[in-house]
Amino acid sequence: MNKLQYFCLVYMCIRMSVKYFSSLFIFLFVGHVLMAQRTETALNFDGNKNHVLIDVENDLLFQSDQYYTAGIALSYTHQNLRKTPAQFLLKAKSDDSFSFSGFGLEHRMFTPFSITDPYAIESDRPYSAYFLATNYSTLINPKKNLKMSNEIGIGIIGPAAGGEAIQTFVHETIGSDLPIGWENQIGNAFLIDYQFRVEKGFFTPWLAKHIIPIGMIRVGTLRDEIDLGLMIKFGNKDGVLSSSTDLNQNRDKFIWEFVFEARLQGVFYDATLQGGVFNGSEVVSLQNQDTFMRQYHIRTGINIYYKSFFLRYMVQLNSADFTAGIVHRYGGVNVGFSF
Repeated sequence: MNKLQYFCLVYMCIRMSVKYFSSLFIFLFVGHVLMAQRTETALNFDGNKNHVLIDVENDLLFQSDQYYTAGIALSYTHQNLRKTPAQFLLKAKSDDSFSFSGFGLEHRMFTPFSITDPYAIESDRPYSAYFLATNYSTLINPKKNLKMSNEIGIGIIGPAAGGEAIQTFVHETIGSDLPIGWENQIGNAFLIDYQFRVEKGFFTPWLAKHIIPIGMIRVGTLRDEIDLGLMIKFGNKDGVLSSSTDLNQNRDKFIWEFVFEARLQGVFYDATLQGGVFNGSEVVSLQNQDTFMRQYHIRTGINIYYKSFFLRYMVQLNSADFTAGIVHRYGGVNVGFSF
């Protein structure tokens, strides 16, 4: 091999490595999120610490760009936050309970089945993106095997959320097909969102820690829904994630936890499909008769805790949410640390 061939080979290797790692970086840090995840399992750290979390979901895992294509969220929980709006709505009424609160930012982005079709398809999911600033709070009572969380969000849906620029930049960087049709996206509208979730273990101590019924309600100008479901959890430290005292005792141990969750959803309104309530201009959107009220959501994955660090990987499956749609799946990564 002569010098020219050698340098050509080195150049190709460097170029492939840059492309690979830039794709990985974008997937982990520039992709997009379901913020309800933030108040579920990811915040079960020591209640006497501050926490930073980044939560990412993307359909890159399954090599698709359809429907819910990507999302990212950043959240910060501080131990001294005691009088936030979300905490005011969710007060601890027992000495056995402890709670924590924080603030976050999230961005989510949706596309039709094909992003290379230049024309809006009346029966397909419209392009849409939204941005929310949120305040959340979580309350845990280990003795009652009870966990409640809520979240308040305000933001905007439409071109002002920057979905077109973000997706175009990502696809240019990784050399993928450029999205065509964002000019037909859902129009600008103000968003206000409220979510409440409860997890409650019943019957025997073993069942209360491993098989947990869950309920959730979401109202506002983004999405209105009621969910009922079941969570199954197994790990090498039973119940350790429900008590800050146990976490202190096991801080230097490697803790893993398998999670499976299935929810049946009754969805009454979805701005990403039907347009915002206060849109000021005509938009491409679906009508009530084109959407499914009854939907399901399944997710499974593993949580890993070690010292002050947390890692979760989840695979999620959503049923079709409109008549011409199909089942959609995507992966999610949550990374956090306490200090």
